[in-house]
Amino acid sequence: MKALRIFFLARLPREKGLMLAFALLALLTVGSHVLGRSRALWTDWRSARADAATQQVWLEHADTISARSVAAAHRLEPAKTLNVTRLVGELSTLAVQSGVTADIGSQRTERTDQFAFHTVQVNLRRVDLAGLLRFYSALAARTPYIALEQFTVATERASPGQLNVSLRVVSVELAR
Repeated sequence: MKALRIFFLARLPREKGLMLAFALLALLTVGSHVLGRSRALWTDWRSARADAATQQVWLEHADTISARSVAAAHRLEPAKTLNVTRLVGELSTLAVQSGVTADIGSQRTERTDQFAFHTVQVNLRRVDLAGLLRFYSALAARTPYIALEQFTVATERASPGQLNVSLRVVSVELAR
């Protein structure tokens, strides 16, 4: 340490100023990085704490949740539940009956002990409001076997009276 002090004091004032400036710049760079990482760690910790609290609530109410899902399963009619193939067919039929053109896209299935939830992405391009309302009404009539998970509407830029609609539709199927 003493050698560093002697080295520093032997420098010209201009060199001392530059050395201090570089040392401060290095300190600021490292400090900024440490501060950023500290904030990220703090955010991660708070998020993990919130997730743990949510999971604790779920665990505390596990019996109630399980009883409600069993009761819901008993209320469903197995003949009306849809697998993913029947869901796609039903959506196509509803679109034709409503007078809209549906582009049925990606499909995904999540399974639990009692249910299988099938998710399908549906896009309606250049549809008028009346056609959209007919399709929505037909879809709503199939509740609780078919439900909307996500619904996005945007106007068609080329023709202002028409809409582009993106739907994520979910169906429930009783596990065998």
